[in-house]
Amino acid sequence: MTAATVDSFITLWMTARGGNRSETTPVENTRSRIEPTGLVMDFQEQAHQHSQIRETLGAAITEQRPIDPAAFKSDRLCPAGCWLHGDGRKRWAGNHAFLSLLEAHREFHVAAGAVAEQVGRGEFAEAQRALRNGMPFAQALADLTLAFRRMKTAATTLAA
Repeated sequence: MTAATVDSFITLWMTARGGNRSETTPVENTRSRIEPTGLVMDFQEQAHQHSQIRETLGAAITEQRPIDPAAFKSDRLCPAGCWLHGDGRKRWAGNHAFLSLLEAHREFHVAAGAVAEQVGRGEFAEAQRALRNGMPFAQALADLTLAFRRMKTAATTLAA
């Protein structure tokens, strides 16, 4: 992946977030102590940010503007992906909820990349249909949201 692709994704990510890029943040657990940065992330916020990708794709379709599919395909560029393949893997490797989240996140980016490829080819009607409920992208987003919730529960339970 080129530096331009990474920059494109970061710009896209920041645009979808209203200009602020979220990184992993310290989270207070039930014992009122702060976990070190990187070990815990705001799973609810990351679920929301991934749902914003649907909005970003929808806007590109409506405006019929080209987008870089590689920026959507990679599950390692977004803040959640960086955490999943970095600090999260170090802390949670082998945890069922973590492994499910890792897989759901990968599948989501595969589905998002497929829609982005349609947009890139100018197949706007097909891309619009691909965003509808019941289609692979929508299912991948729902699975990812559920996986983020389950990981939040696991992290909260194990931190207690």
